Amino acid sequence: MTNRFNFVEIRVRDLEKAKKFYGSWFDWKISGKENKDYAYWLIDTGEKPRGGMWRFPKEKPLGIIVYILVDNIDKTLENVVKQGGKIVVPKSKENGNAMATFADPDGNLFGLYEYAKK
Repeated sequence: MTNRFNFVEIRVRDLEKAKKFYGSWFDWKISGKENKDYAYWLIDTGEKPRGGMWRFPKEKPLGIIVYILVDNIDKTLENVVKQGGKIVVPKSKENGNAMATFADPDGNLFGLYEYAKK
């Protein structure tokens, strides 16, 4: 099923503090390893959508990004622009899957996610 919320990403500065905060409040299972260059931890809420927690650089804004699962990311990005939105991060590939970030006409950020075709 596409055109649904697929994944929630929480951008934080301090992963340990965020892990403790969200884990204690909501009993989420948060797993991952942090290193000095990159840190992305997975969040298992017990149901879908699941999420991730990303240690984001100080020069970039924090926030929460909701990823929407789509069938065709290129077509969706084209439609975003036609409807007055803006592509913030162009399509990229990760393990065959495609991702992008866009802003709606009011500036709200969303992510797009397309699973690799089998």
